[in-house]
Amino acid sequence: MTKKFFISLFLLCTFSLLFVFSCKKNEEAFKTTPYVAPKIPGFRDMPVDANNPMTVEGIALGKKLFFDPILSRDSTLACAGCHKQADGFSDIRRLSRGVDDLFGRRNAQALVNLAWQKDRFFWDGRVSTLREQALKPVEDALEMHLPWAIAEFRLQNNTVYKDLFFKAFGIHSITKEYVTKAIEQFEMTLVSYNSKFDKYTRGEVPLSISEIKGFDIFKTEKGDCFHCHSSTAPEVFISPDRTFANNGLDSVDNVTDFLDFGLGEFTNDLADYGRFKIPSLRNLAFTAPYMHDGRFQTLDEVIDFYSDGPKGSPTLEPIMREKANKRLETTGHWGLDLTPSQKADLKAFLLTLSDSSFVR
Repeated sequence: MTKKFFISLFLLCTFSLLFVFSCKKNEEAFKTTPYVAPKIPGFRDMPVDANNPMTVEGIALGKKLFFDPILSRDSTLACAGCHKQADGFSDIRRLSRGVDDLFGRRNAQALVNLAWQKDRFFWDGRVSTLREQALKPVEDALEMHLPWAIAEFRLQNNTVYKDLFFKAFGIHSITKEYVTKAIEQFEMTLVSYNSKFDKYTRGEVPLSISEIKGFDIFKTEKGDCFHCHSSTAPEVFISPDRTFANNGLDSVDNVTDFLDFGLGEFTNDLADYGRFKIPSLRNLAFTAPYMHDGRFQTLDEVIDFYSDGPKGSPTLEPIMREKANKRLETTGHWGLDLTPSQKADLKAFLLTLSDSSFVR
């Protein structure tokens, strides 16, 4: 064997050792810290997604992405632009405004206790996971209006994000799938559990006489709220057996006359026209305006609407139609027909579901 052969062998072994050492070093460098979800009295345990386990690093990355306008076409609008923390991670505009100064079609939903919200997201239920939900606004022409290919390019060429994505996921190539995984992890941490009602259920504070009366109205046939907003699901105040409803906002003879088809736009099922995702009742003090189109500016208007009674349409919730007809037969009113004091009591209770620490 020649001297040249031994030199080549030596160099090959050296490079192999350096490569193994480098790989081992990178393996050691990528080590995430599991996120420990809080145990909240009265709440079910936070669901765990095996396809996107929450980590401290992933959450930190998701938070930075959520508040960074880098994902919008002109780098002026972040997720937080339409989901402001001071407003309960919602938008005080009736319709949210995108980067081209164009208004969207619906009011931005409040982001709260999303881990316990089931089935589908968006008012029309067009996606089934938070990851899918985070995909849509980036490319939407009425929202952030940026092709995902450009968004990925921007992030890939940002040294800060390259480092954060490696720390969170151990990747060197940034894709939209990992962007939305990170945002999902952060949004899962938007947990509200310190409202007056939460403190009441934990035995820390009492409710006022008015608030107790309002709770009685809420959870009985007098208010009929509990059918869609059950207190047995305190994480969100959405009844476990209901996700979408037509609550009688509009009067139409034919479902195709609805200005917004809601769930029906996604399912193409005529029975779903005019049905929308039932929202959480948490943090109502901060999340006006209300309903999918933000038509009600105040909580008083919402209560007046239900007191006056729903409007008729082919897809009106059957239980609402049944009870409204029964009230009509016995009282002559289709609505709840609440007195001024009952309205005040119901409002007082609903406001106990607001958590001022959450918006700070």
